Amino acid sequence: MVDVVVIGGGPAGTSAAIRAAQLGGRVALVEFAHLGGSCVNQNCVPLTSLLATVELFHRIARAGEMGVKVGPARLDLSEMRARKDRIVSELREGMAGLLPTFGVEVIHGQARVVDMRTVEVAGTRIRAERGLILATGARWAPLPKGVSEVTRPDEALELAEPPGRMMVWGGEPSDVEIATLFAALGSRVLLVVEGPHPLPTEDYEVGQRLQAILTAQGIEVITGATVQSAKRDSEGLRVVLSGSKGAREVIVDRMVWGCRVPATGGLGLEEIGLEVKDGAIAVDDRQRTNLPTVFAAGDVTGHPMYSSVATSSGLVAAENAMGRSRKLDRRLVPRYAFSIPEVAAVGLTEDQAADAGYDVEVSNVPLATNARAMGLGEVEGGIKLVADSKRGRLLGVHIVGHRATELIAEAALALQLEALAEDLAWAVRIHPTLSESTVEAARALLGQALYLPRL
Repeated sequence: MVDVVVIGGGPAGTSAAIRAAQLGGRVALVEFAHLGGSCVNQNCVPLTSLLATVELFHRIARAGEMGVKVGPARLDLSEMRARKDRIVSELREGMAGLLPTFGVEVIHGQARVVDMRTVEVAGTRIRAERGLILATGARWAPLPKGVSEVTRPDEALELAEPPGRMMVWGGEPSDVEIATLFAALGSRVLLVVEGPHPLPTEDYEVGQRLQAILTAQGIEVITGATVQSAKRDSEGLRVVLSGSKGAREVIVDRMVWGCRVPATGGLGLEEIGLEVKDGAIAVDDRQRTNLPTVFAAGDVTGHPMYSSVATSSGLVAAENAMGRSRKLDRRLVPRYAFSIPEVAAVGLTEDQAADAGYDVEVSNVPLATNARAMGLGEVEGGIKLVADSKRGRLLGVHIVGHRATELIAEAALALQLEALAEDLAWAVRIHPTLSESTVEAARALLGQALYLPRL
């Protein structure tokens, strides 16, 4: 008998297990594959590790601009992969060593839910006094009709050589990251996006900036299009696209498709009456399911499938499973893409704020006005703030630029604390730093910008 059984050892499951143990619970965590989940083993960590090499490669190529004389640099894919594998292995081993220090029992095997408090693993039943937390993550989506072959992102990262012609189907963060990586490795990359711009759910100005950046990196971006069929013949993988401009046929060596769906199969959820909606486990803002002792967290609950969402939702699930009361406000969860430069956002886009009835005011500050960005040679991009002009409350922050994923942290806290533009405008930042541009954007909302021309 334990207090909580967690199924799944990814970000949602491990955070849930550790938090439940911190609250005094006896916790068992069941994982059938590797600890760390998709993020550590297949997606976020491997991809960002490789992209860190690409970013350094880009900087070396511009070293002469900063007065550093170097010879021609080249990327060694085998060494890049070896480094990536070392990082993954260290994180995986670190998690295996960390969990027992909290008293979490790790059980390897395939779990099946017997009832609202009981899980079976390899014929052994484990009963949880307080309840279950389902954190089984996501799996690759089945191939669409008419598509006979795709390369999954994790398979792409293990290719011995970059393909000469690669198509990436999708406009989500990992799609943009894969396109960025293989364009740097020398592939001729085509990015096909169904929406109006890459990252189609983000602010339109973010999408426009990002599309221009990708194009400058040699990536051909086709928007408003989808794949009708993909079949291999003697010339390669023949892909038929359709969109507002009609049909188009392209021939590539590989088509990467990273669509994922919640991993709910094989758990026995139907037998216990757990509600599954559109393929995902339905939860409320406390990560509760329709069954009183069953909680769910992470990708298995549906989109958005960010590891940061998984971690936060796992913590919330654990607190509520252990008798506390905690909510997850998904509007405050930052969104991001590790493109080069990066993209990060939190809160409402300009259109979403207008649709919600706010009297919207926006400001845009280019990083080209930032002294630190100039010194680093990283002036691409900018910061956009969205605010309610009546109350001055910040509603959304959208950043394209160097270290955007770090800059978004204070924006996320500002929204969590319901900060006003004035609060941010009068904040003091170290000079010169990139963070000064966030303050300048807040000043611009108030008509007090110091480094933008007066109109």
